Amino acid sequence: MKRFAIFFSLFTLSAFILPGCKKESEDTNLPKMSLVPESVQGKTGQQAQATIIIIAPYGFKKLETSKTINLVSAFGGSNVTPQDLGNNEYKYVFNYTYQGDEVDKLVGINFRFEDARGNVAEKDLTINTEASGSQKIYSRTWKLVSKLWTTKTPVEENITACEKDNRTNWRKDSSILINYGAAGCLFDGFNIFDRWYLSNDEQTFTQVYHSAFDPSKITIEKYKVTTLAPDKLVMEIAYDLTAFGFTNKEIFVFTYEAS
Repeated sequence: MKRFAIFFSLFTLSAFILPGCKKESEDTNLPKMSLVPESVQGKTGQQAQATIIIIAPYGFKKLETSKTINLVSAFGGSNVTPQDLGNNEYKYVFNYTYQGDEVDKLVGINFRFEDARGNVAEKDLTINTEASGSQKIYSRTWKLVSKLWTTKTPVEENITACEKDNRTNWRKDSSILINYGAAGCLFDGFNIFDRWYLSNDEQTFTQVYHSAFDPSKITIEKYKVTTLAPDKLVMEIAYDLTAFGFTNKEIFVFTYEAS
């Protein structure tokens, strides 16, 4: 009888305890969001893309984007419209151009979705921006420090004294400004420099100029880029010097330093 009383007491106690341990069931219809990729990296001027997929059984209310730079808000609460794929599934493709003023900064894009019942899902895209080769060039003033004639035996330093104070700005708008300094060379100003550009693979630098005396006489120079750093630019070009008794592929290596 005593043993039965103990068993009855335990059974009664468990009847009060077990209901209290039961977890509330989770709502399986809450919105779900995926972002691919969640981090992108590229150079200024290039394009980035990320795709968001949203599953929202309770329906769509709004999708907002906001941006931070170094954890400081750049803009917030901008509504965008995703593509309705049907069956309460939505897709949004985010396109972004890497910005020159965001190099080496912590940039984040937040995507905040809210369904028709006020339930929220969020994802964050991290953007890492590097300086493009073009930005490295147009962000500096360049001083010519060496002009090596490498195919000559022995190798000859070909820079002249009057060139050593030259300063060149290859500008962002592709124009070219050359300051010939106080020690001007004899032929300074004989050529008018029109524009420059860098190939997409950053291996070829091109500049175009015309004769000050005959604008129809246009020269296009193409250099092979061997070093492109924020403070140093090294390029080489082949000149045809057969008129002077040399070959048609005499290589000159130009070295510039940022000043």
